[in-house]
Amino acid sequence: MLTKTFVESFKFHNTQYEPTVFKIYGNPVTMKLEVFCRALDIALVGTTRRIDDNPGPVGALSRITDDDCRTIQRGKIRNIQLPAIKYFAYYIATSILGRENTSNISIYHLAFLNAALTGQTPYHLGSLIARRLSSRGPIFGGTIALRILTHLRLPLDPNDVPLTPRRLDIAAMKSHHFVTTYSTVDNMVYRMLFADGDEKEIPLPQPGLFNIDRQSWSRTKEEVEEHMKIEDFHQQHDSEDAEPSYDYTVTYPDASSSTYPEPGRSSSYY
Repeated sequence: MLTKTFVESFKFHNTQYEPTVFKIYGNPVTMKLEVFCRALDIALVGTTRRIDDNPGPVGALSRITDDDCRTIQRGKIRNIQLPAIKYFAYYIATSILGRENTSNISIYHLAFLNAALTGQTPYHLGSLIARRLSSRGPIFGGTIALRILTHLRLPLDPNDVPLTPRRLDIAAMKSHHFVTTYSTVDNMVYRMLFADGDEKEIPLPQPGLFNIDRQSWSRTKEEVEEHMKIEDFHQQHDSEDAEPSYDYTVTYPDASSSTYPEPGRSSSYY
């Protein structure tokens, strides 16, 4: 009920000086954009103007999708290459922007991803959230509604049950073809898609391959193949260098098994 009434009643007229208007459990609330951002812990920086179709500062689509040359309107979240960035993009889509379509990349996605990856916020992120909430569509935005409720110090209705936080939503990851269907939280195999449509299955974690601290946020197919060859080489030689385990149990025909002690230990036989 909290999310439903909040999202369906939300209004914002897209200027820095206009307030947000919404309802909490049927009670009307008018909140300045500045206060709205403070409730969401979002910095009051960046322009509130609409983002152009081809925004310069957030034109990072090719940087995170291995130079995918498609336009933003045709870009897919699945084409994002680094797992951490892709997972964050899916989180933005549902929990921040409240979108039903979690397949396509929007310019709003890129604004948030640009802020997270570079620390630069040329666009006012609070106004982007308010603008998305004010557009009619499927009911999402529970994370935003709960933060507003907490900021107003209002009680949660007993009929509204908070969702249990999850470190990783493996079911959602499988439905988005993020990992293989047989993956588990402890054994994930990432499905990495390239611009030419090829896909590779890569066991996680791979800190040497998927490091967001590097300036490049995508990998070429050749880079991935070379990395996996080196990884396989090290794994093979590590297993060859490992000390073999010895079994000192010897079984004789028509006799009970006998265990010989390791060197230096006393015998149990008399």
